Amino acid sequence: MCLLVINNVARPIISDDVILLRDDSFSKVKDYLRVLSSDRRDGEISKSYFYFIVDRLRRMGLLIDNAIGFKAVLPFTVNNKGINLKEGIMYITNDRHLIYFNYYDATYQCDRCSITTFSCVPSLKKIAHELDIKIRSDIPNIAWYELLEDIQYYLLESSIFLRVKTTGIGKSSEVIKVGEYARDL
Repeated sequence: MCLLVINNVARPIISDDVILLRDDSFSKVKDYLRVLSSDRRDGEISKSYFYFIVDRLRRMGLLIDNAIGFKAVLPFTVNNKGINLKEGIMYITNDRHLIYFNYYDATYQCDRCSITTFSCVPSLKKIAHELDIKIRSDIPNIAWYELLEDIQYYLLESSIFLRVKTTGIGKSSEVIKVGEYARDL
C-alpha cells in the first residue's frame, strides 16, 4: 500500500538540502504538489488559495522565496525516545521530476496496482541510480522499503550534525514560532 505522485518541476531549484518534515505535514503536502512543482497558477485554483498554499510551503521550509529549497524530504514523527524517520520521500530528480512516495498511504496496492510498470519501478530505479543505492528486491513494495531504509541510514550516517532551532523548547510540541499549530502546516 502506497501513494506515488510524479510531477514535472517548473520552479527554480536553489538547494540540494535534505529536509526532515513532520509526518502529518508530509502527508498534507500531497495536496500541494502541483503548486510546489510550478509557480504558475494556470487558472485551476483561485489566486488567494494558490498564495495560501505557497505560504504554507514556505513555512514548511520547502519553498525559499519562489524557488524549491530541497533535493529530498523525509517524514519523521516524534515520541518520548526521540525522532523516528518514516517510510516516505519527496525527491527531485536531476531531470527535474518531483517524486512523492508515501509508503503508508492506502491509495495503491502492489497486487492490483496500475502504475507499477510505467511509474513505480522507473521512479524507484531513478532515485536509486542518482543516490548510488543498490536495489536488492524485485518486489516493488519491498524494494521501496529497502531503498528508503538505506537513504535514512546513509543520511544519518553521513551527518556530522543536524541543526535545529531552539525556538519552542520547553513549550508544547504543538506550538511553533509564528503562533500557529504545527499540525496545521
